[in-house]
Amino acid sequence: MHHTHIDRMAYQDSCVHRLDPRSKLCVTLLFTGVILSLPRLAVSPVLCFAVGPFALLVLADVPLGAVMKQTLRASPFVLLLGLACPYYDRSPMRVDFGPLTWETTTGWIRCGSIYAKYCVSMLALLCLTSTTRFADLLIGLQRLKVPQALVTQLGFLYRQLFVLVDQAHRLRRARQTRHMGFLGLSKEISVAGSMLGSLLFRSLDRAERIGLAMHARGFSGQWGSTTATRLEPADWRFFGLSLAFVGGLILLLRGTML
Repeated sequence: MHHTHIDRMAYQDSCVHRLDPRSKLCVTLLFTGVILSLPRLAVSPVLCFAVGPFALLVLADVPLGAVMKQTLRASPFVLLLGLACPYYDRSPMRVDFGPLTWETTTGWIRCGSIYAKYCVSMLALLCLTSTTRFADLLIGLQRLKVPQALVTQLGFLYRQLFVLVDQAHRLRRARQTRHMGFLGLSKEISVAGSMLGSLLFRSLDRAERIGLAMHARGFSGQWGSTTATRLEPADWRFFGLSLAFVGGLILLLRGTML
């Protein structure tokens, strides 16, 4: 498994891809913080903020279908959390959506707000990861003076993920070559436990050898990159336009926020 299997879209070339990772990271954090701080009953204002990351994805020529697929993968867990709201808050509420008007409860509005905030925040995060290589993100975190221990852990987590997936694929391929069919529930659980144990030990051994190889090559905990990380005028313009977009929407929609 190669790293481009995960961040293959980050290796494209566009005006958004060429932005400094620090500017994109700061804008994403600011944007996500604003989204999460919106009132708990705000649904339509949250959806208005989706225009920003959606426009960036279009400019970066990132396939929207792939982005939506990634967003929907974790959505059942968030939706399950949001569905608990109607059972705890059943206060009646009137909703006006253009010419349409209907009666509902505050719990259902909170459920919609939770799911809307998740979708918009996930859209912004995928916009960042789809236009920035992970190695450049690590460099950006280092330049932003994020604690080195955290940056190093993130880098190792990213790299060891492929080791774990490779070992899992090998175990699965070995089982398939033996033409093992369904062995019964109890036997299948036993085999799965054995495979997980083997996966753990193989991954630990491989990770240890990779760590020794990195130290032998002089790895000191600092992540390097061949791309430039200097802030250009385009980065400052992007940051200023992002601030104007977020601030303008807050001023425009403050009357509709409950």
